[in-house]
Amino acid sequence: MIAIRFETGEVLEFPFDSFVGADFKEANLHRAIFERDDVSCADFTGANLRNAVFYFVILNGAKMRRAALMNAILIGSVMRGVDLSESILAYADFSRTDLSMANFKGADVEGVNFQGAELYGANFEVVQIDKCNLAGAMYDEWTVWPEGFNPVLYGAIKSKK
Repeated sequence: MIAIRFETGEVLEFPFDSFVGADFKEANLHRAIFERDDVSCADFTGANLRNAVFYFVILNGAKMRRAALMNAILIGSVMRGVDLSESILAYADFSRTDLSMANFKGADVEGVNFQGAELYGANFEVVQIDKCNLAGAMYDEWTVWPEGFNPVLYGAIKSKK
């Protein structure tokens, strides 16, 4: 058994030995707390992750397509290859997060903080890109941006990893 704590004090137990590869499809994890956990390859497709906290969590290869991550905190997490396509990320905090090779296609990024995030090779064809914070976010020639968008004008830095 493995347990997830919530900011409300509630604890939910799941019949898993590990979070790695866990199935959280459509789960209500509003205000869940994950700290320094390995949640690689977990499936959060369509999950409610509003106000969830992922402090320094490993989420490599996780599926978060169509998930609701409004106001979620993902500071310092490692999310290489994560699928966040079509997700609602409004006002989430991805500062200092490794999002290399992540898929954000169609995600709503209004008010999202990507300050200092690594976007190397990411598909960043998102909605409301002009309303997110890209100051100090790093990208490379493989990062895909919306047609006509100039990331440098929004503070992103082109570099090699």
